Formats: sequence, C-alpha cells, structure tokens
Amino acid sequence: MKLFNVFFRLSFFFTALAPLWIRAQENLVSAKKLKTIKLINLNGRESCINLGKTVVIVFLSPECPLCKNYLPGLVKLQNSNKSINFYGVIPGTSYSLKEINKLKNEYGINFDLLTDRDKRLSKYFGATTTPEVFLINKMGAITYSGLIDNWSSSLGQKRLVITEKYLEEAIKDLSNGKQIFKKTIPVGCLINDI
Repeated sequence: MKLFNVFFRLSFFFTALAPLWIRAQENLVSAKKLKTIKLINLNGRESCINLGKTVVIVFLSPECPLCKNYLPGLVKLQNSNKSINFYGVIPGTSYSLKEINKLKNEYGINFDLLTDRDKRLSKYFGATTTPEVFLINKMGAITYSGLIDNWSSSLGQKRLVITEKYLEEAIKDLSNGKQIFKKTIPVGCLINDI
C-alpha cells in the first residue's frame, strides 16, 4: 500500500506539476546573462540590471505618446512599491543622454533610466514595443509581461475607463505569494532598428 501511495504521488507530480515547472523554466531570466548586457546610465557610465530583488523593466521611448502618458503612473507605482527595483530601458541609439535626462526631469521619474544602445536587452527579453513591461521575481522568473493596463486597446484607441491594471495586479499577486505567469500583447510604438 505504501508503494502505491508513493507511485500515486509521483505520477500526480509528473502529470500535474511537471508541466507547470517546465513552463516556469522557460520564463527564467539569467542574472549572469544580465550582467553581461551592458547598458548606459544617465551619467554615461556602464550599468546593468540587478536581480537582487524583484524587478520591473519597462521599455520606453522618449517620443512615444503612450510612454509619456504612462510615466506618472509608473512613478506612482514605484513610490508605492519601494521593495521593487524599477528600470526604464530606452532601446537603440535614437536618443541622447541629454534628451533622456530631460524626460526624467519633466516627468519626475524616480527610477533608473538606462539605454540599450545595441538592443541586446530588448532582444534577450523579446521586447518589441514601447511601453512594454516585464515583472521578474527575485528568483529570476518572469511573472508578468506585456501591457501596463488596458487603457490602450489598440494603436490610437483608448478606453474611457481602465478596467484591468495588469502590472499593478501582477505586483500584488507576487507580494501575496502567487507565482503565476501572465502575458498580454503590448500596444504602442514598435522598437525599430534605429
């Protein structure tokens, strides 16, 4: 009978839990790999994403109207979640550090802004759009990626009322111990080769 119980538990694990574990492995971020992806901070020095604690990475463009609209909300979200490191990443070479500093000052951005000149970080995450967010827990698992909320339903179309606050809800889930993965399709300006 004991052997049957052991067999039953093992079979349950492999049929029910193993697919979840495998799926979670596909969403892991390598801290070692992130340290090799050199980004430039607003002082012109090399920097990188630190996975010492939970991290939000948001890909931004200083010209993207949606990014500008979301910046005050991201600042507010950072203020209410001090235990999370927020990083704003600007992919490509289109914007100077002076332009990015101007954006930071204009919107009171309270998190690190980094440039991803050769788009290695963008490619590593598969980011295609600005704004696009990734929530990564301290174990290195991406628990959420995509839209900040459902305000923009498609390019050029916005809702009058936001009904889903995807990033905020994912942060709450993570702080409540829920380790589920969710993904939405981002809407915004495409990250191009410039």
